[in-house]
Amino acid sequence: MKVLLVDVVRTSLEEVWPSVEHSLGLMYIAAAARRELGGDVEIRIWTLVSKVGGEDEERATLRQTLEQFEPDAVGVRCLSIGKDSLALAAETVKSWSSSCLVLAGGPHATDAPEEVLLETLVDCVVIGEGERTFTEILEAVRSGRPLARIAGTAAREHGRIVRGPARTLIEDLDAIPRPDYSLVDLDAFTNRYLTFTSKIFQPHANILTTRGCPYRCMYCHNILGKAFRARSPQNVFDEIRWLHDELGMTDFQIVDDIFNLDIERAKAICDLVIQSDMKLTFSFPNGVRGDRMDEELIDKMAAMGTKFVSYAIESASPRIQRLIRKNLRLERVFDAIEYSTSVGIVTRGFFMLGFPTETLDEAKETVQFAVSSSLCGATFFTVVYFPGTDLYKLAQSLGYFRDGPAEVRRDYVQVADGPYEFETEQLAQLKRSAIIQFSFSEERVDRALRLLPGYFTQREIDGFFMAYVVSSRIAIEEIAAETVRDRLHRHFTVAQRFSRSRTEFFV
Repeated sequence: MKVLLVDVVRTSLEEVWPSVEHSLGLMYIAAAARRELGGDVEIRIWTLVSKVGGEDEERATLRQTLEQFEPDAVGVRCLSIGKDSLALAAETVKSWSSSCLVLAGGPHATDAPEEVLLETLVDCVVIGEGERTFTEILEAVRSGRPLARIAGTAAREHGRIVRGPARTLIEDLDAIPRPDYSLVDLDAFTNRYLTFTSKIFQPHANILTTRGCPYRCMYCHNILGKAFRARSPQNVFDEIRWLHDELGMTDFQIVDDIFNLDIERAKAICDLVIQSDMKLTFSFPNGVRGDRMDEELIDKMAAMGTKFVSYAIESASPRIQRLIRKNLRLERVFDAIEYSTSVGIVTRGFFMLGFPTETLDEAKETVQFAVSSSLCGATFFTVVYFPGTDLYKLAQSLGYFRDGPAEVRRDYVQVADGPYEFETEQLAQLKRSAIIQFSFSEERVDRALRLLPGYFTQREIDGFFMAYVVSSRIAIEEIAAETVRDRLHRHFTVAQRFSRSRTEFFV
């Protein structure tokens, strides 16, 4: 049995420099299926980089892949922003072979399984964690059993959509086989894409050490459950050691939602790496929980080779923190950022503007937090209201999205109307002002130029500043500090040429 797994990637910067990674989730489910089914299944993983207006190219390249591999089943994973490409992929597969099974999984399929089955030619949806469900589907296909009512799925049965029972979460994460690196060509990404940390792709491994998050943030999807599950420190270290010794990896991205919930476990992982004497580099691009950091953990992270950490703050308004149920202790986050910077770690902050009932003054609090911090970089996202989240339900209760679902094909950097207490144009102005205030102070530029070379190449540092110059649409004459103008002069010259064909670009 041949199975093609397709990772649909649609990013906010796809027309500039797309951020594309090898698909860890597909590598996990492929490894699980191959362990259980052995030589009875042949699996390939293929990345589809989706671009606006690129539908014809997507069809052609997928068709070519289908004709070369001739799969019996195709599984497609995507975010909500890539839902159009999911529909296109299913249509292309069915036009190539109507008997080829089409599966869908990942965040969008988990959030909206009925929508996927009603609006596309997908045969079966995998909901949530996929290792056991995917394997069971392949076993059912092999034995000729129906797919409807398999735990963790939604499928059609006699013209109607049927959900199987909920799939129980995998409690022992150490029992899951390692992601199958034999199925991805790491060299194919080199110098073509950005990593999660905005480095230009170099061979590296993405490591997931935990699943599930016990917090109840309103904006968050529920893909891997709300119970925190963790791999043992030794199991994590064994994967790192294997990747280093067998594949020559020295660069690792930890992509957990909440790596540091169990602080002592996080320290134990650091200790194992430190004691190994391997010369490694680590980054935490997905955003650690800032009020679960202490100085000892930060010291240990630095000692094991951590060069980059993202802090997910979202809002600096205490009221909004309570409203969205994140409940960060903001003063502790601020202190963690300060200390991380002091030990030489490049820090990036994630912020969100446009929460329900948020006032302009509260949004400005968030901007002020970023500006007054020692963060090296910051991204000011605008809130996207995803159906299925509690945030979406709150927005509906305030009168929004009652006539139809929110537009989720847009990304996090574009400004849109929402249930916040100010005008859309004010949000756009605030976002631009935030980028300018944050990025072009003498202190910020000095800090960036001091810390960035410890992890980034000159080409990547140039991209770091270029993003702020282009997205702020600021003229060099508007910058008060002469030293900043001198240091960034060539970036403004390049940005002016870059911007001629683009009317809007935000980071």
